[in-house]
Amino acid sequence: MSEETLPKYKDPIWQDKENRHIVCRILQPNDVYALSHVIVGPESEGNKNADYDALMEMYGEEEIDRRTKDHKEEQLRKKEIDAERKVAAQARKRQEVLFNMKLEAFEIEEIKNSTNRDLKKRLRKAKSVIEVQAFATLLIQDALNNAE
Repeated sequence: MSEETLPKYKDPIWQDKENRHIVCRILQPNDVYALSHVIVGPESEGNKNADYDALMEMYGEEEIDRRTKDHKEEQLRKKEIDAERKVAAQARKRQEVLFNMKLEAFEIEEIKNSTNRDLKKRLRKAKSVIEVQAFATLLIQDALNNAE
């Protein structure tokens, strides 16, 4: 039975290039990758880190630069998609509220039984909560005036 050899390091990106801080996944003894921070510190301090050296040998600075750039672009793209979804959800919620308000307005007896086709049409076509309230008020007022 042949055992597949897993790479020790995966997906390295710079967290802070000046301080030689890399975020990557490192293979653990149980063959599971764990998110890890490999920090050496500024080059001027002369610190050493075996994991950092191994990452540099395995990937090289240019490859980590490229992966970091790709990662940042992907994060930005995800953020834009989330923002678009949020805007769409807000618009959908607004439309649901507007629709439900119109339904409730048409359940009011004075509005349901009104013969004022123009105001009822305007209430159906209302594009905001304030318009729904205004036309509903006008229809109720019209029904009260006709009742007198």
